[in-house]
Amino acid sequence: MKYARVALIVLAVSALLVLTSADAAAQKSPEVAAYSLQTTGNVQLSLPVVRDLSEVLYRDATGGWSPLEVNVIEDALQLRIEVSKIKNGRTMVILNIPRGVNLDDIEPPYVVSFQVDERNYGPVETVALGGVEMAPRSVRLEVKDELNMLRTSSLAVSVNGRRYKLRDAGVELERISSRHAVITLDVNQLLQGMSSDNSISIGIDDYAIDQDALNTSLSFRYTPPYTCEDGTKIAVDSVTGSSGWSQWWVLVDGVKMDTSYGTTAGYTWLSDQNAQAHWVRIEFPKPREVSGVAIWWAFYECYRTSVAYKVQTWDGDKWVTQTDVKDQTERQCSEHTFEPVTTTAVRVWQPPMSGHAGRAEYMWVSEIEVL
Repeated sequence: MKYARVALIVLAVSALLVLTSADAAAQKSPEVAAYSLQTTGNVQLSLPVVRDLSEVLYRDATGGWSPLEVNVIEDALQLRIEVSKIKNGRTMVILNIPRGVNLDDIEPPYVVSFQVDERNYGPVETVALGGVEMAPRSVRLEVKDELNMLRTSSLAVSVNGRRYKLRDAGVELERISSRHAVITLDVNQLLQGMSSDNSISIGIDDYAIDQDALNTSLSFRYTPPYTCEDGTKIAVDSVTGSSGWSQWWVLVDGVKMDTSYGTTAGYTWLSDQNAQAHWVRIEFPKPREVSGVAIWWAFYECYRTSVAYKVQTWDGDKWVTQTDVKDQTERQCSEHTFEPVTTTAVRVWQPPMSGHAGRAEYMWVSEIEVL
């Protein structure tokens, strides 16, 4: 909502009425006011008089707007609304129609496209990246409203709880039209260091007389890499929150699980449980020639062999797939070889929900070795 002030009133007939505001601007322009009402019974209410009052409307049971009769008694507007004439005990009352506002608009702005770096996720409100090797650099959110102008002053951005607004460094809004805009975030500038769980939210409203705004979110996880004694760095997309698996770098300690182990805790890396991609990356202190990998899987009731994944090498600009594994059956060790290539990093990347058939949302590795 965009007008009036907040109040709380208990009706004498035992109905509870919550009166919420739309915008503080109404205090500067009292000729327009809008109230949101919630009640369990008939409403009898006294409101402050506004200047140049020409009409009073309320949202009726059909969702449309109907005129409302009011009486002015001792500089107050006295009104009554029967609960049977509103929907689910909720309605709105408008004192004068705001200029340029389409009262038929009951929907917030919507997403045209949600782009993170070079990837466009389409008209979605939520993007979950899962575990990342580095923070996204930019966010581009295209938004639109069919009936009312976007209220750019309502733009609110939060990055890991830190709040930003339009014209703050790193936050830009480009108007395509009064009802169509592109919001761009420079994440490198806004992100004050990555946490294990990171979130970015963007919210914007229109000038419609309603209580709904567009709220979007981007989330990603980051696990700091582990550096081995020889300078090799090991990184994973995520680590389970369950106790016992926090020392995930045991996947390069030389210990390979077999059926004799009673627990995987302390002997395996167990990813977070989610429907996102999982991966493990091995980065060398200097370029070296590699020709494959060997992966020993966790044993819990059976070997938790992932069904599908890719073995990739870094060419200095992008990941190059050397082996594409599909429909793999259970086994203790999966060894994959390819033509030797000189590289600085090797990655095993598992597509979403491609773990063991019994735990597809995990990646569960006992040991990994670069050949």
